[in-house]
Amino acid sequence: MVAVAALCGWAGGARAAQFQAIDLPDNGGPAILMTGVIGYGDEHAFDAVASRMSNAMMVTTGPGGSVAAAIAIGTEIRNRGWSTLVPRGVNCASACSMIWLAGVQRYLAANAQIGFHAMSLIQQGHWSETHEADMYLRSWLTQLGYAMDATATIVNTHAASIRWYDATELNANGIATQTYP
Repeated sequence: MVAVAALCGWAGGARAAQFQAIDLPDNGGPAILMTGVIGYGDEHAFDAVASRMSNAMMVTTGPGGSVAAAIAIGTEIRNRGWSTLVPRGVNCASACSMIWLAGVQRYLAANAQIGFHAMSLIQQGHWSETHEADMYLRSWLTQLGYAMDATATIVNTHAASIRWYDATELNANGIATQTYP
């Protein structure tokens, strides 16, 4: 329970992701484009857009942010049976990658990358890695169907760094990824 409380307070403040309903090019269908840093409570902004759509692809971009909000958004994406996409030449890291991982099918376009690292929290004014929060994250990923080997891939990079993966490396690490045209 401490991990959940810590996750909820991780990224407060004025930062907020933006969610916009779009149409994918070449008749690719409806999508929600997420940009910016994910802030505490952004799951409500996502819900406001998603509630108007019966089916969509979630297009994820950004440097990360609140893991609690990302897990809430990711859980809703999985419950809706939606897929996720990182577009051509874009990076999606940290909490952003948690949303991407929730897709029923995960797509990575050419020159796009996913970045993972262990979780960290602000404790006593300093960022520190927290294995308790990593265990919470691993539990959520296991509920999504990821094997322990895949969850280890996600949290094994020190919190102060990011390990970037392309589609080939993700597939080799047990994270099924399809290329997007």
